[in-house]
Amino acid sequence: MNQTKETLLIVDDSRFQRAVLSELLKPYFHLIEVASGEECLKLIERGEEEITVVLLDLVMPGIDGFEVLRRRQQMPSFGDIPVIVLTTSSSDAFQTEAFELGADEFIIKPMDDRIALTRINNILNARRKVQSLLQQQQELKNMSEIDAMTQLFNKTTTEHLITKTLLADHDNRHAMLMIDIDNFKAVNDQLGHKVGDHVISVVAGVIASQFDDTDYVGRIGGDEFVVFIREVRSQDEVRRRTYDLVHAIRLKENLTIPENVSLSIGLVFTDGSEQNYLSLFNKADQALYLAKKAGKNRYHEYGSQLTGTEGPASVLFWTKSRNICSTLEYVYHQPIQIEQIHSAEKVRVNLFRKGMHMIGVYVDVSSQPDDGEQIWYKLKSETWIGKVPLVAICQEGNLRQIRYAIESNIIDDLLFAPLDAETVTRRAQATGLIG
Repeated sequence: MNQTKETLLIVDDSRFQRAVLSELLKPYFHLIEVASGEECLKLIERGEEEITVVLLDLVMPGIDGFEVLRRRQQMPSFGDIPVIVLTTSSSDAFQTEAFELGADEFIIKPMDDRIALTRINNILNARRKVQSLLQQQQELKNMSEIDAMTQLFNKTTTEHLITKTLLADHDNRHAMLMIDIDNFKAVNDQLGHKVGDHVISVVAGVIASQFDDTDYVGRIGGDEFVVFIREVRSQDEVRRRTYDLVHAIRLKENLTIPENVSLSIGLVFTDGSEQNYLSLFNKADQALYLAKKAGKNRYHEYGSQLTGTEGPASVLFWTKSRNICSTLEYVYHQPIQIEQIHSAEKVRVNLFRKGMHMIGVYVDVSSQPDDGEQIWYKLKSETWIGKVPLVAICQEGNLRQIRYAIESNIIDDLLFAPLDAETVTRRAQATGLIG
């Protein structure tokens, strides 16, 4: 056995599929093959091989891949080994179940060789990064200073290290990035917290990979991260790396995260006046706010002007329902400004905001006591009617709500609650409410 190669375990009942994987991977890994979930569990339980990654077919006779993932949760020796699942299905439900059971990645069969190798290497690189970070932090008094999910610095450690650097090295120029995952709440609401955790882990790995070991990378909140770059020699280089980070998440090449996930980043360079973390953080946070306001999926530098003369595109959700709002947020994953409103006046305010391009308005009457009769009556007199697409949301099966909406003669489309994200997306594309 070549000790320089990492060991990869292939678990697939198909001899042909194992042969395909073996041909692709044998130049890079020491390979072990088993034909069933039972053999996989026994092999790992014996602990005779130091396995680095498991490629696990989900559909097998006997103990299938899903059951292997369930039993893995009760096996400490297995829990630390990354698992990449092999599947012929690309459905969200299928993948969500695998992620909920602890899968780290997936590869769709038949495989694209380049994508398969990239995803395996992404997992290995993330594992190496974690191991490197753990080794670097041996001097820390206890591991509570590391965020357990991402293995990045936690909020307290991040603040301490940045403040220490600012006080000891204020003559040099440094940079801070305040990073927020766009539409994260919608991902959690639509796909569940397990997928949300997976998104955080993937994004954390991408962030860490973009910066040097001498930079501080920390998770300071649920979906918020901070990067502190010490001794900046080129501001343009920092800007390029910041853009590359936004671009990497935007493209999602070989990243198994939902399409509506993007990053907004606030960037600030020190000017020598900052004495602690909070003083620099507030500037980065202001820049982040402007990036969000400009439509998300971008970065903004503190002290600079927003580029472009046109304001962001906007969609308004007139609803009090958290579920409906989350579904619409999930659908509108492009760099679009979204706002929840509760009156026709708010539509007018947003419609005539300078530079604003209004894509459409969704009006939810599914929980209105009068089934929406008054809302449609009042909206008919609004001057913006006919200029902006208007979509009604009625409770499925409520004929009064449907009749009031249709007889108003002002709506462009009609949806039924509870909303389904795929249906909303398809209808929005058909009516031009989404690209």
